[in-house]
Amino acid sequence: MKKEKLVVIGNGMAPGKVLEVLLEEAPDRYKITIFNAESQVNYNRIMLSPVLTGETEFEEIIIHGDGWYIKHGITLYKGHKIVNINRDAQTVTSEHGVVESYDKLMIATGSYPFIIPVPGHKLAGVLSFRDLDDVHAMMLAAKLAARLW
Repeated sequence: MKKEKLVVIGNGMAPGKVLEVLLEEAPDRYKITIFNAESQVNYNRIMLSPVLTGETEFEEIIIHGDGWYIKHGITLYKGHKIVNINRDAQTVTSEHGVVESYDKLMIATGSYPFIIPVPGHKLAGVLSFRDLDDVHAMMLAAKLAARLW
């Protein structure tokens, strides 16, 4: 039986849970490929605050590590933002030029942080707080600010 190609855009908690259930209920139905704009594996975004404060290490909030994807035969493109969806050809293209065809497409990209355009919104140190990159930026900004004081 030929597996259907399932392409998932996004690798957050919601598609992670969907894939867990899918793999449990129909483990041989799909050949799964995931494109994630972030360079990390699936992690619990809700726990970013304890990572920021140093109470928790990033590794402790990982939901699906690299081994999980390998175990389930899932191809994961980390750091690959999708820049084109061709519905007629049923393909997606990443910003790095990877083209993948699909039979089924799941788009689960989550939210995008918006900083209100008030005076000063473009100053250094004005940051969003949505992902691990934001946590790293905040930690760096805090270190730089500490040197100025």
